[in-house]
Amino acid sequence: METIERLAIEADCTRLMNEFSWCTDTFEYDKALSLFVPDCTLQRADEVFEGIDGLRSIMERRAPDRRTCHVVSGIVIDIIDDNHASGKANALVFGYRGAKPGEEVPLDTADSIVRFEGEFRRTDDGWKIAKWTIGMNFRKVAS
Repeated sequence: METIERLAIEADCTRLMNEFSWCTDTFEYDKALSLFVPDCTLQRADEVFEGIDGLRSIMERRAPDRRTCHVVSGIVIDIIDDNHASGKANALVFGYRGAKPGEEVPLDTADSIVRFEGEFRRTDDGWKIAKWTIGMNFRKVAS
C-alpha cells in the first residue's frame, strides 16, 4: 500500500472518531448515525447496541439538558488491509446537567476520561464505523 493511501485511510478514520464526538456533543444524531455501517455495534459498559436502530435508541435516551464536550486526543489508527482498519483514542469528557439549548454552562473539572476503540470498514460511501467501544479509564469521584 502506498504511503499516500495509508495517510488517507488514517485521516478518514481519525475524522470518524472526531466527528462522532462532535455529533454527540451537539445532538446531531442523524449525522452521527450516518458515520456507521448498517450492521454496526456499539458497546458501552456492559451494554451492547446493534445496528442503526440500536444506536438510535441509546442516543434518544440521552437527557436533552445534558451538555458534553469530548476532547479527543492520542488517536492511533492501524490499517489492517485495504478495507479494514482499527483505531483507539482517549477523550476527556466535560459534562453539565440542567442546560437549555445554546446556553453557556459553567466549567468545572472533567467528569471522566474515556477510551474509544473503533473498527472501521471501507464502503461504497467511504470509510464508516463498524464497531465502537467506549470504556471508562478515569471517573471523577464525589468529594
